[in-house]
Amino acid sequence: MNIRSFHLFFGGLNRNYFQRLFIIMLEYFPMKGITHTIPKRANVLSSFGRTSEPAISRRFSVLVWNIHKAKNTQWAADFQLLLQGKDLVLLQEAFLRPAMLNILQQTPHLRWDLAAGFTRRLDAIDIGVMTGCRANPRSLFFLRSPVHEPLVRLPKMAIGTRYALEFSDQELLVLNVHAINFVRINKFKRQMQQLEAELDDHAGPILLGGDFNTWLASRADFLREMTGNLRMDLATFQPDRRSRYFGQVLDHVFVRGLKIVSASCHYHIRSSDHQPIELVLEGEESGVRRQETGVGRQNEQRTGKTI
Repeated sequence: MNIRSFHLFFGGLNRNYFQRLFIIMLEYFPMKGITHTIPKRANVLSSFGRTSEPAISRRFSVLVWNIHKAKNTQWAADFQLLLQGKDLVLLQEAFLRPAMLNILQQTPHLRWDLAAGFTRRLDAIDIGVMTGCRANPRSLFFLRSPVHEPLVRLPKMAIGTRYALEFSDQELLVLNVHAINFVRINKFKRQMQQLEAELDDHAGPILLGGDFNTWLASRADFLREMTGNLRMDLATFQPDRRSRYFGQVLDHVFVRGLKIVSASCHYHIRSSDHQPIELVLEGEESGVRRQETGVGRQNEQRTGKTI
């Protein structure tokens, strides 16, 4: 509980005590069946916004950000600034309260697709991972983590979208991930292996990004090994000021069949507990070539409803 929440709770003991307590519980202690529900599979995906672009261009810009449910009052201004010129946006902890939905609907150049991990019972607001793009996806799917986080008993989500490319007959697979937290490494591996199956099955270019909750070295090591086996490259940042816990970076981007032209972190943005990261990517004409710029070399071993 942060200072603002402490004041909200204890400052209201003389009035509306139980209402304030319930709001705090909803915001900070979601629990399956009590404050939140897990949607049925048919209700997980929702889409809104329209775009006239049929395909993604050869060079395109990307924003990846865990927005911490857009709780901070500065978030809206930061988000609108960051959206300028972006072709592809990967958000984690998207919380579709009316204020956020209104902002998203004011971005006419982007189509948005959400995979809800859970829904707040009080007002039926969905929370999950969301991808926005200048092009309409040819197909989309979601992956619900095979295990739930302890205590709250809620899953984490990934949303996959496939897009046509202006420069290729292949499709771009974008996998936007929020990884499971507070579980043993074997349960973390189960979710990563769920992602691996989708990535390994795709023949075209791939963008894998999001909040992987790699605050333990064992998690980060497994993720690097898995993506290395898939012949993916890791985006690197100089200087690297991405959010860290216990000295470990949480947010990552991996690519295959794409050149990383640039990668940067907006370390001055403080409206979330994660710093937004931004990349410029460029499609390769054929094959999977290793990048020369902004890339960390990895192991070479081969092994809906509509709003």
